[in-house]
This record gives sequence, C-alpha cells and structure tokens, in this order.
Amino acid sequence: MARNPRDDEVGDFRRMTIPVPEVRAEFRNGYSFRNLPPAKLLETWDYVWKNAGWYEVMSTALYHFQGRSIAKNEVAKLKTWVDRVHCWEHSDDLSKILAGVVEENPGWILPTLETWNKAKNPWKRRQSVVALLEYSSKRKRVQPFERLIAFVSNLLGDEEYYVQKGVGWTIREIYNLYPTETFAFIEDRIHQISPHAWSAATEKLPKSSKSMLGAERKRGRKSSENSARS
Repeated sequence: MARNPRDDEVGDFRRMTIPVPEVRAEFRNGYSFRNLPPAKLLETWDYVWKNAGWYEVMSTALYHFQGRSIAKNEVAKLKTWVDRVHCWEHSDDLSKILAGVVEENPGWILPTLETWNKAKNPWKRRQSVVALLEYSSKRKRVQPFERLIAFVSNLLGDEEYYVQKGVGWTIREIYNLYPTETFAFIEDRIHQISPHAWSAATEKLPKSSKSMLGAERKRGRKSSENSARS
C-alpha cells in the first residue's frame, strides 16, 4: 500500500526552511557568475544541483531554467538531474522545465519519459507523467490524448505514494484538455485508480458526475469486501 513518506526519510540534503518566495527573491537578485557564457553557466548550475547540501540552494538551480525555452544541450544535462530528485517540490520544479520541452521539442524528451515510465526510480516514474503537461493551462501545443493517457495507464497500479499523486494530477490536467475522452477513461478504470490519485483525478469533473462515480467506487469496494468474506 502506498504511503506518504516523512520529509526526514528522503533526500541527501538539509533544509533551511526558508519560505519559497524568499528563495525566489534571492535568486532574482542574481549571482556573481550570472554573466558567464551559456555553456559555462550550464556547467556551473549543473555543479550546484549535483553538489549543494541544502534544499534551497538546489532549488535555485531549477529556477534558472524555468520560464524560458531550453536548448538541446541543456535538455541533455537536465535529464540527469532527476537522479538527485528526492522530494515532490524538486520533482515538480523539474517538471515545470521539462513540460516546456515536451511542448516545444517533444522529440528531445518524450523517448526519455517513456523510459522513465518503466524505471525502478519512483521519481522518474512520477516525472514521466507530471512532465507531460505540468499545468495544461500553460500549454499552447499538447500531445494527442492517446499518447498522454498511455503514460498514465502504465502507472495505475504503482505502489508509490508520490507516483500516484502524480498520476492523479496528470489525469486532471488531461481532463482539462480532453474532457470527454478522459471521463470515459476514468469511468472505465474506476476501480483501478488509486485512492491517492482519485481526488485530484476527479477534481474538475462536474459535481453530479463526481458523485455518481464516487458511489460506483463505493459499491465496488463493498462488493469486493463481501466476496472476500464469503
């Protein structure tokens, strides 16, 4: 059964517990190396990400690549950063970057996401779905429904808590783009979607539809319990 790990169970870094707005404000103030040539700047931020001992310092490396187009050599480097992801905050900040790559240059990243979708590392599996869209409202170009939902389908039975949270998030964002197809998917997989994914997956559904599906899930649960007792 998936469970929510405590913060002290994950990560090879420490936290200064500085609020995120303050960390972002400090990042915007700039750094002594900000005027380095692009290749050297990439090398510097890569070193920061892979060697910093503080969560907040690692976060600034991710902030540098958010909100802009990413070059192919940067994508190659950023793909290696997933190996040091150990918390949902860093995972989602990396997803912000990679979702932009999926939108602008899908051939640079989708094959990697397909590999991560089956990886042993749960943060790679989470990345394989959340990085497809992050927030659908940001995207001008998206992948077809069938391509997106295939990533989700492969992880419906995943036992990791944060993978399931990513699955629920992504179903919700796909629904925002393809409501009819996604509703049919949720209805068809109603008993396969994890409780950890269900709330987010059905968040945008009309209230009546959500109530109907919730009642069906409850009936299915009771039926399973009765079968187990008999």
